[in-house]
Amino acid sequence: MNRDVRVPLVLIPGLLCNDVLWAPQRVGLHDCADIWIPDLSRAASLPEAVERMLADVPFERFALAGLSMGGYLAALAALRSPDRVERLALLNTRAHALETEAGRQRRNAQIELARRDFAALVEQLLPALLRPQALRDAALAQGVRDMSLSLGVDVFIRQQEANMSRPAIAHRLEHIACPTWIIGGDQDAIAPQESQHALARAIAGSHLRILRDCGHLSTLEHPGAVTQLLRQWLDSPGLPSRPYQGATP
Repeated sequence: MNRDVRVPLVLIPGLLCNDVLWAPQRVGLHDCADIWIPDLSRAASLPEAVERMLADVPFERFALAGLSMGGYLAALAALRSPDRVERLALLNTRAHALETEAGRQRRNAQIELARRDFAALVEQLLPALLRPQALRDAALAQGVRDMSLSLGVDVFIRQQEANMSRPAIAHRLEHIACPTWIIGGDQDAIAPQESQHALARAIAGSHLRILRDCGHLSTLEHPGAVTQLLRQWLDSPGLPSRPYQGATP
């Protein structure tokens, strides 16, 4: 990469996340990327969030990465505006519709708990967001807790309801033609490895990396490894798809 030219890069946070989710990458990629992180917390639906992002993004063409719900939004944006998204990175992401009846009941129960005691809801979510060893890292866990609490109950309910009605896009992923990297964690309780392999199978020419000893919030659990992978992604042309289950780079 020509370090004299900074790549326009959009980073989309996930559920109950904000720019804190990408703080290590914002620092680690500052020399090679002009980074913009959208606030999509007020959108009533995920398609609306994508339209807002595409309207507000300060770049005509850009590289686009998202984590979890942000990855779903990134894929949706790449499908919506393939002329603007030059390359795509999907981190800890699932592309299918979320709701089974059991899943809907669980999410509704989370919404009810959030209305009664939002702090308790955040504590309930933490073990899914961070693998057990990371959860024992007091500073990391508190950082995730503070980030979630700062967004508040209204944002959680709005995002959760949007998630509950999100359409499946797995059958449309074959239409993504830009260079795409997929990054997952081998201990991700929300978007397990098979979800990442499914994305890699669906997107022709995609490049898959599974990080060892990594949960759902990979950007915070393994900030150095994720930053290095994103740097390689920004540097690289499209690569042939190949499953990867080896060591963390």
